[in-house]
Amino acid sequence: MPLPASSITINGGCNCRAIRYRIAIPSLPQRPIHPYSHGKAPLPTIVTDHCNDCRRATGSILPAWICTPLAFVSASALPRSALSDPGAPSHAASPEPNDAIEASREWVPALDVFEPARPTESFVSCFRSSPGVTRTFCGRCGTHLTYMREPTPPGWPDMLDVVLGSVDRDELAAEWLTPERHLWWDCGLDWVRELVSAGERGLERHPAYRLDEAVG
Repeated sequence: MPLPASSITINGGCNCRAIRYRIAIPSLPQRPIHPYSHGKAPLPTIVTDHCNDCRRATGSILPAWICTPLAFVSASALPRSALSDPGAPSHAASPEPNDAIEASREWVPALDVFEPARPTESFVSCFRSSPGVTRTFCGRCGTHLTYMREPTPPGWPDMLDVVLGSVDRDELAAEWLTPERHLWWDCGLDWVRELVSAGERGLERHPAYRLDEAVG
């Protein structure tokens, strides 16, 4: 479903909130056009991704992304010292906002957080998955966050692909964040393509984790 034509802001981050981002999308006339779309698809675009590398890197059978111009994104990565609690286990996560910590955040252009060459005292971790490609994730809770290719191919603005599942739940529920198209379809696994083509037909549904409870 296309994004709204009005300006919108999408918020998200990792599961422990050590790393947060904002995607400030301007109104439709100010959005650049995807260079390989016959002039029809404005950026950002929201997609599912069948490529092998992204499937392995995210651990998802069908990753989904917000493919956005880098200039639209700002980010905040808390220093490790702000989250160090000697009395807490190292794996403890804090998915709920802490007012004092949130008030201390410094928001900067996304490149200042997600660019691998920049020194950092935060939990941002980078992995060069292939030549020119950097993926970032939280070194505290493990959430996979972004994909960035440098240099960007000719005709493109600098881009940052953000994992759709890292968007805050209340915003992710919006229908306009439904992916618009499948990318790398020819690389997809047959059963995954069949699943997304057929929908949930044939799959049993359970309200939580118990297989002895059914929906409907």
